[in-house]
Amino acid sequence: MVVKRYENKIAVVTGAGNGIGAGMVKRLLEEGARVAALDIDVAAMEQQFGSDERVFILSCDVSNKANVDDVIAKVVEHFGRIDVLFSNAGIIGRTSLLETSEKDWRRVIDINLNGMFFMNQAVLRVMVDMGIKGAVVNTSSCAAFVVSPNTGAYAASKGGVSLLTKFAAIEMAKYGIRVNAFGPGASATRITEGTRFNEERNRMFLSNIPMGRYGEPEEAVATALFLGSDDASYITGVTLLEDGGFSLF
Repeated sequence: MVVKRYENKIAVVTGAGNGIGAGMVKRLLEEGARVAALDIDVAAMEQQFGSDERVFILSCDVSNKANVDDVIAKVVEHFGRIDVLFSNAGIIGRTSLLETSEKDWRRVIDINLNGMFFMNQAVLRVMVDMGIKGAVVNTSSCAAFVVSPNTGAYAASKGGVSLLTKFAAIEMAKYGIRVNAFGPGASATRITEGTRFNEERNRMFLSNIPMGRYGEPEEAVATALFLGSDDASYITGVTLLEDGGFSLF
């Protein structure tokens, strides 16, 4: 039996075209929400959600502030309000410190951190202006706390996300708005294929996860939806790790 924690809620999900973001959309629909699904991959969203009238599909480049502001305005025009944001869009870079180019560094930071700020700011302005006691859930990572080789830009961006979350939580508390983040470990999604499909890297990586397996996207989704729901009504400013114990080392 599915609990309808999001009945009559309007949710925004970024990075909704695949992986955890797509899973968020599906679970939100099951729990009664109507959803604005945002991604640059419109075709992927159309394939999965195009026939569902409860889903409003929009192309969005989160690294472009003007685009973010325009898209959020369209969401409000379409649904009338926003109750919860799942700011999930992100990419990973896999280069060493000395080999990371300026272009590659800026791309990761622009999408993962700047995009998180632009989306949080746009949605929180709507909530404050409309008096909505809403919730924001940002996708951080266990990489915000535990650094792995060749992921410097990613770790820096996700560390920034966790601190941005604290900053936003402090400022939004007086409006009755909660802002949290969750930190997935290695989930079985497209972003981990480079490790999962490489036998040697896969074996080494799994040896550092106490639970000995990758997380399922559904497990990450469940964590995020807990934080966005009234079940977490007295929680704000945290990054809840969902990593199978990876960060314990």
